[in-house]
Amino acid sequence: MNPDLIAAAVLMGPAAILAPVCIAGHLRQARHDATAAAVLATYQPQPAAPPEPPHGGGEPLAAHHALPADRLATVTHLDTRRRNPAPSERKTA
Repeated sequence: MNPDLIAAAVLMGPAAILAPVCIAGHLRQARHDATAAAVLATYQPQPAAPPEPPHGGGEPLAAHHALPADRLATVTHLDTRRRNPAPSERKTA
């Protein structure tokens, strides 16, 4: 046998086996994409319902619960509160 025929058989054999599998996957994905496009084309968003008043229309929340920004944690800069100095801040003797 000619080495060129052997090389062609080695390269074309797996391609001949895998080509139908890949083509079937592409066709399946195309059907899935067409279905998704049809669903998205028929979608019409509904207007949002107005929000309910808090507590069913009773008394409003207390002032300390109104804004979450009032309850933020204190931020501490770690470099200024460090026990051991950072390697770049150590004094070399």
